[in-house]
Parts: sequence; C-alpha cells; structure tokens
Amino acid sequence: MVRPSFSILLTLPSPINQPQSRAAQTCGDPSDAVLLFQSFNSATVDYFYTTGAADVNGLFQSGTGTYTFQGSAGFVFVTQEESTVPFYRLHKTVSNGNAVQDVNFWTINTTEVNVAVQQGFDSDLSDPAIYIYPTEICGAVPFYRVFNSGAQANFYTTSESERLEFIANMGYNDMGIAGYIYPLMVTQCN
Repeated sequence: MVRPSFSILLTLPSPINQPQSRAAQTCGDPSDAVLLFQSFNSATVDYFYTTGAADVNGLFQSGTGTYTFQGSAGFVFVTQEESTVPFYRLHKTVSNGNAVQDVNFWTINTTEVNVAVQQGFDSDLSDPAIYIYPTEICGAVPFYRVFNSGAQANFYTTSESERLEFIANMGYNDMGIAGYIYPLMVTQCN
C-alpha cells in the first residue's frame, strides 16, 4: 500500500481568500494557515488532531496500529496571528475496566483548561500548538465540539450536518462552538 506524502499537503497554498470587508490587521495571514489533520482510534474511541504530518505518520507507524487517518478538519495557525487565541490541547489516559483509553480535549477557554487540569488532564499552557479565532471573523467558520460521555470522546467538525449526525445517531452531546477555523473549501463570506 502506498501512503500519500502528507508533507506535500502542508506545502500547498491555502485556498483562503481574505474577505475584502475586513481590515488586513484584524485577520491572520491566510497563507500562514496549515492543515489540521484528524485521525481516529476505533479501539479507544479517540479522535486525534494535529498539524504535524510527522504526527499523523507516527500514528500509522506506532505500536497502537489502530489510528486511521480521516482527513483534514480545516486550516489553523501554528503561531499566533492577528485576532487568534491559543487552542489548548489537554490529554488524559483513563482506565475503563480492563481497557486503557486516551481522552483528548481542545479548548480556547482558560477556565475549562483549569478545570480539566484539576480533573487530571495534562496540558502545556506555555506552548499551545494551535491558534484559532475566538469569533466568526476573517472567513473562519464554526469548529463545533460534541462529546460522548460514555466513550469519553470529543469530536470536532466544521460540518453542521456531521455535528447533527453525531448528536442524533452516535450518542454525542452538543458542547457548542470550540472556536473558528478556516474551512477546507471557501464558501460565500460576508
């Protein structure tokens, strides 16, 4: 099986056009945006998000062998840009009976970060890996979060229909909008 080279995806120019109705200084530079990759571990019901192609390749090559690359969720920044805020990753390993499971949680809300840390999540607040918009500006779209309490799984998507599918048919609860990211395909923006 031939795997695609993910590093090539990172070098492609972003299809994002900065809306003309916004001043350039309010938006991050869309050409600095990178793909946010999504992988899934069906054994532990863990969705993993990363901007690093090496991380995605590492999931395939790791001893777990159960993560499957699912595609790209959208475009984010790896350095702080105008009007963006840190999107903190929190991680915790939990034991459910005989199984060990990873729980990954992302948030821009520092109160949620502090509560999660008190609940045993790890986070490196001094070096956030991703930056996103806290509001719907610069052509960014909602990055929805849903949570399945039984599986302890967080899922993020820019697709309203996918969000509704997870809520209606897969046991997830709506957790609102985690922040705003650039979509994979540009649609009509105000």
